[in-house]
Amino acid sequence: MRKDTRFTRAHWLGLILFAVGMAAGALWDLPLNHTLYSPSFLPAILMETFGYYPLYLPAVGLVLCAAADKRLSPALRALCAALAVAGCVGLAIYSYLGLMERDAPLPAVFTCIAWLLLTACAIPGLRYAMASAVRLGRLRFACFWGTVYFALELTVINLLKQIWARTRFDDMLATGDFSHFTSWLHPFGNGGTSFPSGHTASACGIFVLLILCDVSVRFARKRGMIWVLCWAYVGGMALSRMIMGRHFLSDTVMAAGVMALVFYILTHTAPYKKSLANTLALSEKAAPKPHTET
Repeated sequence: MRKDTRFTRAHWLGLILFAVGMAAGALWDLPLNHTLYSPSFLPAILMETFGYYPLYLPAVGLVLCAAADKRLSPALRALCAALAVAGCVGLAIYSYLGLMERDAPLPAVFTCIAWLLLTACAIPGLRYAMASAVRLGRLRFACFWGTVYFALELTVINLLKQIWARTRFDDMLATGDFSHFTSWLHPFGNGGTSFPSGHTASACGIFVLLILCDVSVRFARKRGMIWVLCWAYVGGMALSRMIMGRHFLSDTVMAAGVMALVFYILTHTAPYKKSLANTLALSEKAAPKPHTET
């Protein structure tokens, strides 16, 4: 009973913070960006280039799960492993080139090394998953629903961008003309993709850790801490987007709020609950039976 009360209070707190953030955006979006704008701030540059990939990683993990599935043919498993590695290498190259365009060679090298290390870790991670059917099933569950979440993000956020058509702060700054600024209260703006923030929405992919909490006792014991860390990560991304001048406060708050709502709805649907029950049932079936003396 106490747990239900705690989560209910968390939901109310989230709604209150969302309302306060959107109200603050309606009043101070433009002056806040003028105050925070610092496009050479290194942590914001790194967050922009590297920080939104958690939303994409479950799709890579799902392919790796297929590579570890002994029910598939060796050729198909090898193809899946190659695709996963190619995906990580491709993201490393994309990050590197993006940062080099910004004339940031040190962050470019750092980000590229991080992705290559992640690719190298995929091999022992694959072996670890293959060692246990239960472990592989849990990982597949989290990666599958994380990928569904990814698909929903692309659909919902891009649809909202088309409806609002809000001009970005740095685009207006480049021309020195802020007459194209529109409040988030007014959709169908002057053209652009500022509202809501795609990077902030993508950072919400970190919520896949909460999906792991549903199937893993080890993660479930730390759900509260993971919940806080997830929101800290999303908050860091939101702040970096304003520092870089790519988004307004309301852009980031709306993105986080929409993705939180999408995540809540997704994890309360009948298909999710049925899939979760099946995964937990397989885990219990495979668990070693306690020894009883006769």
